[in-house]
Amino acid sequence: MELFEPADNSGILPIAYFHALARLGGEGLILIEPARTFVSLGAFDDAASSLDQDYCREHDIPVMRRETGGGMVLLGPGQVFYTLVLRRPHAIVPSRVDEAYQHLSQAPIAVYRHFGIAARLRPINDIVTEQGRKIGGQGAGDINGCFCFVGSVLLDFDTDLMHRVVRLPDEDLRAPLKAGLDEGLTSIRAHTGMRPEPEAVKRALARAFAPLLGGLTPRPVPACLLAKAREVARELSDPRIVDSDETRPRPLFKVREGLYLCQRAMTTPEGRVVVSLTIQDDRIRTAALRAASGGALVDLSSLVGRPLDRAALLAGLPDLSALGIEREPFIATLLGASA
Repeated sequence: MELFEPADNSGILPIAYFHALARLGGEGLILIEPARTFVSLGAFDDAASSLDQDYCREHDIPVMRRETGGGMVLLGPGQVFYTLVLRRPHAIVPSRVDEAYQHLSQAPIAVYRHFGIAARLRPINDIVTEQGRKIGGQGAGDINGCFCFVGSVLLDFDTDLMHRVVRLPDEDLRAPLKAGLDEGLTSIRAHTGMRPEPEAVKRALARAFAPLLGGLTPRPVPACLLAKAREVARELSDPRIVDSDETRPRPLFKVREGLYLCQRAMTTPEGRVVVSLTIQDDRIRTAALRAASGGALVDLSSLVGRPLDRAALLAGLPDLSALGIEREPFIATLLGASA
């Protein structure tokens, strides 16, 4: 199996390389640290509802849409990106996706352990610490008949920037989002106090992947792959692709596995109101109801700690009749956000 390590000063954003290799019908493992920060949207992410594109333009943060699934991610310096491309069918790739994650995740987990972190796989594709904090996300998908397995080792991560590039329907969710990111995500530096050199992480990844792939042979990046990657980078960052209407707006924003944000609006005789919820481990963590024009309206703290289901909401919901809000339609609105 061939190993490619593109120069990080090539100006090509990393996700273009594995798309290019798959489109060329090639195979190999690609290791690279991004030279600049950028946003990668999943194949079906709705950019209009999930990404603050004005903020990205103002701060010169490129946006690309990859052809694999998963949610929006922020990539940049401080992350070593690994992508494996294999032509299907391939003996290395189990037929079930969960088994593929279990098998291939052995490599990044071994790298984290090499740097002193007892990491493990949290199904289906998160790598977490012993305390359950996410320290690595992964994705997989098929491109041009090839199986693509992608992820990154987090040497460092900027949660401040991540929470800024996200577009939220209600600014009441901004603080819970930042708190959720700080609580749920970590990195080698945050966990151990040290930040290994990217080249050391690449060497560790190559050693860890080699036995899973039957060995690795380092190769220079061929001219055809470089040219195709430049072409793909232009394509995937084209506004027509980024703003594709073949997307699915997400009713819940996933901060990490088990932590979600949602916001719903409804019209009452007193005007439009907005409900903002933070849902952690299937229970309501925070709840707020305010007028759409701004300002606190009613205390919903009685919902905190309850599961998001009809019986629990009926038991905990305060009387909202003074606002012209009927309980059943209100509950139906909240449950619709969890669909």
